[in-house]
Amino acid sequence: MKLLRKIDEFFSQRKSSEKYLIYATIFIGIVLLSYQYLFPMTEKMMKTALAQKNSIEAKINMDKAYLRGITVNGDELFYIKQFSLQIGKLKGRLTEIIDKKDYLNQKIKELSYLLYNEKKWAEFLNSLTQKAAKNGVQIDYILNNFLDVTKNFGHVLEVEIGCNGDYKNLISYINSIEQSDLVVDVYEIDMDGGEPIKTILKVSVWGINF
Repeated sequence: MKLLRKIDEFFSQRKSSEKYLIYATIFIGIVLLSYQYLFPMTEKMMKTALAQKNSIEAKINMDKAYLRGITVNGDELFYIKQFSLQIGKLKGRLTEIIDKKDYLNQKIKELSYLLYNEKKWAEFLNSLTQKAAKNGVQIDYILNNFLDVTKNFGHVLEVEIGCNGDYKNLISYINSIEQSDLVVDVYEIDMDGGEPIKTILKVSVWGINF
């Protein structure tokens, strides 16, 4: 309070022109002080705000450009809908493939007699002598060889049969071999003209790898 009283007494003793001069000096001092200390701070704040504004505008422009790039005929979800449709079709195709695979597996299992099975082929080899005896054919020898084939059909059994007998019995014997439950092919027959007829049969048995 004393300070204010002293200020009032000081100004009461001054002329109007002196008062205006003092006011102007004080104002100029405030302006200079503000310019020296407040302006740099304000300028820094403005630059920071301007940089943030420019960054936000750049991001907005990028987003707008992206939206323009994915928009077709005014539809911003065009590609999303298109990809969803393609995914749906691919899922349907995958389901069809799985169903076909299961169907083929089932059919192959039903054709189990075609599948590679050494036990069945051993039984087939044993049956060759039984069929020969039944048809009146004498067996001289039986040779066999297992081959590993990795194509459509696998594991081929090749058999060579040396036998003899009359023509009719030999033909009956060959037919009985070909009528086996397995996939059998008598692919070579070599007969001489003797009595009994000496014959060499070459037989292949096929099986499926599964």
